[in-house]
Amino acid sequence: MATEPATDHTHVVDNGKAELTLDELAGIQPGMARLMVEVSDRMWKCYHAGKARNRPLARYQLSEATKIMKGSVIVRPKYTDSMQRFIDEEMASLRQVVEAEEWDRFDSVFEAVVRATNRYHEEFEKGFLVWTVPQDPPRDLDLTPRS
Repeated sequence: MATEPATDHTHVVDNGKAELTLDELAGIQPGMARLMVEVSDRMWKCYHAGKARNRPLARYQLSEATKIMKGSVIVRPKYTDSMQRFIDEEMASLRQVVEAEEWDRFDSVFEAVVRATNRYHEEFEKGFLVWTVPQDPPRDLDLTPRS
């Protein structure tokens, strides 16, 4: 005989400073706006690492940006199909260029990533968000290739 799931209980977690319910934890999870700031930062650094021909750093930043994008659909599932398409197409093309160190193609492929980013912003009625790559390289990283 199957039992009905309990509905009269609350899960509480303790972070060492406070006890939080799962609903409270869910409420403080970052939304797409916060996550995309992290993606933007990674992609900016990826771009400048690629311009410096620093494959390990460009690869790392691209990988981290992709992980954030994959996680973002957990909090905003309406973006799942578009985000997966972006990862499978634009991000995969950029990854291929970085892995092969095809630096002569890097700019054009990265520009395609930027165009697609802004097309998706339009698609989801966020056309006022026009992403561009900051022209100045990041000051917090030495972009010089190590090997």
